[in-house]
Amino acid sequence: MRIPTRTLVTACVLWAALLAAGCAGTGVKQARVGDLVFLQAVGDRGPGPFTDSAATGPAAESPRIGARISAGQLAAPLRAARTVSGSMPGLYRGTPRVARCDVERHIRYLAADPSRAGAFAGVVGVGRAALPAYLRGLTPVVLGSDTRVTNHAYRDHRADDYQAVLQAGTAVLVDDRGVPRVRCACGNPLAPPAPTRGGASARGTPWPGYRPNKVIVVSPAPRAVASLTLVDAGHRTWTERRVGHDVRRDRVVPPPAGATTGPSPTTRADAEPTPADPPGGPATPDRPAVPAVPAA
Repeated sequence: MRIPTRTLVTACVLWAALLAAGCAGTGVKQARVGDLVFLQAVGDRGPGPFTDSAATGPAAESPRIGARISAGQLAAPLRAARTVSGSMPGLYRGTPRVARCDVERHIRYLAADPSRAGAFAGVVGVGRAALPAYLRGLTPVVLGSDTRVTNHAYRDHRADDYQAVLQAGTAVLVDDRGVPRVRCACGNPLAPPAPTRGGASARGTPWPGYRPNKVIVVSPAPRAVASLTLVDAGHRTWTERRVGHDVRRDRVVPPPAGATTGPSPTTRADAEPTPADPPGGPATPDRPAVPAVPAA
């Protein structure tokens, strides 16, 4: 029996629709389950950087080969339950009166390219003329933990967002709620991570100490803050840094309550550990993580 040509065309159209919907077989379904989150080490500028690096300080390059991590661990879903308030003391690292990001350099980079400046301004929600004031109002800090964010690449005169995990030790600029807004190594605007469908698996080469269940998400502080309390792990001191780009106003302060002996020592950025679960189990939105401190 000869099948009409119209019937064959209709069948092909239906089959194509099933493929697009992810219902044509196991392979297609697996491609659509969950979202990809890209691992970005301290020195990895990533795809489509907005500007040249404005990061300062020690060399940012870090080993890209992680130790003692299997393919199964890399593919394990990233848990978003470890939510930490942006105003938590010790969440970020910093040395008194040392900025790891040159804000004025970043402003000059954007001013030299109106197209990039316009794309950047569109992400952060300000006019292009207001970018210098916006950037000077951000605070330079260093990530103390591997942190999930929405990153943005510059392509075809616009900003393309993608999900990423930034390695601990990455220099960023944060707003007055403690949320990362700029990655200094590439000048990319940042935003809080987007919800993922069915969990998120990481893609990329892990660094030493990377563990999916140790990645944190920074939530905005309940209200705007005037300063952030940073950890200087090398000198075992705590620093109060006023919000804004001027670090000359930094002030060394006593350890916060519960951290009487100072912050726990850490290794270099190329082997930065992520914080261990606090007593009582991992952090949740109702009970944020607490930086580990050594025993007296």
